[in-house]
Amino acid sequence: MNRFLTIGAALLLSLVLMACTDPVIIEGCTSSDEVHIICGFERPEDLEPLGGHPWILISELGSADIPGQIVALNVDDGTVTRLEATVAEPDPNSTFPRCGPPPDRLRPRGFHVSDLAGGGFRLLVVNIAGSQRIERYRIDVTEEGPQIAWQGCVTVPDTLSPNDVAALSSDNFVISHMYDPPRTAWHTAQFFLGLDTGYAVAWSPQTEWTKVPGTGSPFPNGVEADPLTDRVFIGSTYGQIFIAADAFGDNARTIRIPVQSDNITWAPDGRILSVGHTGIPLLGTNGCQGIGSKPCAFPFAVVAIDPDTLAQEILYEHQDGLIPGASVALLHKGFLYMGTFFGDRISRVRLEE
Repeated sequence: MNRFLTIGAALLLSLVLMACTDPVIIEGCTSSDEVHIICGFERPEDLEPLGGHPWILISELGSADIPGQIVALNVDDGTVTRLEATVAEPDPNSTFPRCGPPPDRLRPRGFHVSDLAGGGFRLLVVNIAGSQRIERYRIDVTEEGPQIAWQGCVTVPDTLSPNDVAALSSDNFVISHMYDPPRTAWHTAQFFLGLDTGYAVAWSPQTEWTKVPGTGSPFPNGVEADPLTDRVFIGSTYGQIFIAADAFGDNARTIRIPVQSDNITWAPDGRILSVGHTGIPLLGTNGCQGIGSKPCAFPFAVVAIDPDTLAQEILYEHQDGLIPGASVALLHKGFLYMGTFFGDRISRVRLEE
């Protein structure tokens, strides 16, 4: 009986999705009084700041045919630099491995920047080009701009489907695992029904991959972390929930949020920003699938969440079709910068003081 219910639910969902396939394409690349547009990217899915510098890093996902890249945007003068990595000398004091040679190709999903003691930054990247790996880089900012050097990698088991990554204390990190691959029609039905499909997974050199208790949810997507406490934060897309939990413990807390959370970022005031679709799950974004990097719009909002109290506030809402559906929102010097899985541009709006 369960098998027939599963097949029936998947067929019904497929029929519904087939009826909702009209994308809302944004034509041209023209800024407005509300929105400043910077075009020329290939799915700029994630954004991270380089604290104390005018540079924002951009994770260009690319496609099966177009390699992705790590890109630096100078928000003061608009300079865009596509970074070419060198290879750092092995650090004898590091417990982070080199699972193989440096990548000859990148398709970066989520990524994460953290400060290093003594200066510079650490960059962790979910790389899905070929075998899935977490790549680690060191970034230093010089007069010429950001300089990036590859330091190592961890192979992600093929039983996991990583979306985002965040650094924990020491050489540890945490990823979001969306669902057990390969993706099937039953996964889509589970997303639509709001059933748990994945969870957060912590990695350390000692224990390697460990499920984070209390983080099971429908399509865990963005992840952030506090490296001082190893507290992790996860946005579940189709559960429309935000979870806080201890990476190597439990103490999980969950709240409902009014968005289908994609990537999440730290705000300057210590809150966490979650951005996501505000329409019907799956149905409202289905028409944007399969159209490459053409900018495709759907209604979304940005929510700020206090990591301690989990109090939340909507900072920004967009329904006018001027911005492609945002996959990340980054607050920097009074401006909200938004990237997208569905498009070729970074969008910027000023928030009211």
